[in-house]
Amino acid sequence: MKTNLYVLSFIVLCLTACGNSHHNENLENINEAIIGGQETPKDHLASRYLALIYDKATDNYCTAMLIRKNILLTAGHCIKSSADQITVAFGNRPLAGDYVIRRADKVLVHPDYKNHNVNRNDLALVLIKDSAPEGYEPLAIPEESFVVEPGMIFTAAGYGRITGVTDPTGRDTQGSGFLRHVDLQIDGFSEDGTQFYVDQTNGKGICHGDSGGPAMMRFKGEDYVIGIASAISWLVPGELSDKAKKEYLEKQNVCAHKSIYISVKQYRDWINDSIKNLLK
Repeated sequence: MKTNLYVLSFIVLCLTACGNSHHNENLENINEAIIGGQETPKDHLASRYLALIYDKATDNYCTAMLIRKNILLTAGHCIKSSADQITVAFGNRPLAGDYVIRRADKVLVHPDYKNHNVNRNDLALVLIKDSAPEGYEPLAIPEESFVVEPGMIFTAAGYGRITGVTDPTGRDTQGSGFLRHVDLQIDGFSEDGTQFYVDQTNGKGICHGDSGGPAMMRFKGEDYVIGIASAISWLVPGELSDKAKKEYLEKQNVCAHKSIYISVKQYRDWINDSIKNLLK
């Protein structure tokens, strides 16, 4: 099964001209789980909020979170098909057969979603035909006044791979399909505040299959989703030929550089309005 976390290679004119590159010399030190985290037990808070979302038409999967008993929030790029192609699997090890299935009834992708490094608007909603299984509950959406700033620690969770190094045989799932979590720190924000970034050069972060997963934070006894896992990015030496760039990336851990999250509170109005439309 394919994984689906969009990756952005920032080879803009400035970087090509300057020949900038970014190297990670500690790829072998990455621990098991998500990237540098651990497998999530059933009594962990992430287990009650998350599900794996599978698109049959593209054979891709992502991570999603409940924000209502029958509505999930995920990344926009995870939804490329109509609702009848989308399946939601609740469970910590869905690819190992530990899951409860729900079918999608409606899907809604942000109308301004773009696969760019800025202004991505990368979010979508999925209405399922029945409520989530017993034991699952929604994450709260933060108010606009909810303070989210650089330096804050949050918990990331998802069903993605444990490494960004591509298996040349294509047979190794590289840990996919098991719910994992890790604590990360916000490194900075985009100018418009719609995205925040995480430095993953320390061997911790998100990878392929974690798209749509939450950045979670607990405040006054309630768990909030402050971000949606959207993309990973890296730099490629500008002086390399196309063939050399391909060979370079085949050896790189592309998940050990930087990740991009969509800041949820900036989209609170769109989320609330879209929920009303889905429930009509």
